[in-house]
Amino acid sequence: MFGLLRHLFKLQFLFVVAAVLAGFYHTEIRQFLRRHTDDYLNQGGIPVAFQADDEVGTLFTPAELAQFNGEQEGRPLYLALLGSVFDVSRGIKHYGSGCSYNFFVGRDASVSFISGDFDSYDPETADDVLTLKPEDLLGLVGWRDFYEKDYIYKGRLIGRFYDDRGQRTTYHHKFLELLQQAQDAKRQADELRARYPGCNIEWSESLGTRVWCTNTSGDGKERSWIGHPRKLYSRGNKNFQCACVPASELDEIDAGGGHAAHADAMLKPYDNCEPRAQECFYRV
Repeated sequence: MFGLLRHLFKLQFLFVVAAVLAGFYHTEIRQFLRRHTDDYLNQGGIPVAFQADDEVGTLFTPAELAQFNGEQEGRPLYLALLGSVFDVSRGIKHYGSGCSYNFFVGRDASVSFISGDFDSYDPETADDVLTLKPEDLLGLVGWRDFYEKDYIYKGRLIGRFYDDRGQRTTYHHKFLELLQQAQDAKRQADELRARYPGCNIEWSESLGTRVWCTNTSGDGKERSWIGHPRKLYSRGNKNFQCACVPASELDEIDAGGGHAAHADAMLKPYDNCEPRAQECFYRV
């Protein structure tokens, strides 16, 4: 995964340089940040543990970290992500003064890795990640893994994530709790996707939305069964996705009121569609 991320990152840097000349690089960087996060999740990335408590390294105050922002000649370039400080000096053509990613240098702007907002920096909210979506927390850890792999870990930033002894704060522990919940939810979603692959889907003005199952729908891998379309509701999600359910499970699921015996999922038939149909039509 790291090899792929490194390749994507380098390719995007080249694209950003060209885009800067065209005057629209902010939009493209936002798209890349979101794409990187999505790629990490789609590839099944599960965050690894943070640095052990004995790997504190150098402790930085926000004022001290700000001195490594590329504006003072001879100083290295440091950035912080989730309270961990990395030396990104070897990426100076991207992180140096006036360069595309200089926004991140000399500070912890963790939220911007998700929002793509490089227009303003508010130190009170720039690293406040607890309100982000679970998949965004996973994406942030994917970025942290990238920096751990490709750059040099230097220490910890005193503030939201670490105290003045370099130990995890209450906020940090809350973040880890939410991260664990996000990991669990992703694992359950992956298990659901493996058990009930997605449907094929198409739309036409005359027929509306058509969903149907084949023995390769969903992940594209051939299986021994075709399945029947059902609306799949995962826990805590008001929206549904189309899932192909094996015929062998339909009687039990329908008898149980649509409850699947897996990860609190709910499977409901499509309106005006035969229970054993392999394709259904609906309009939004």
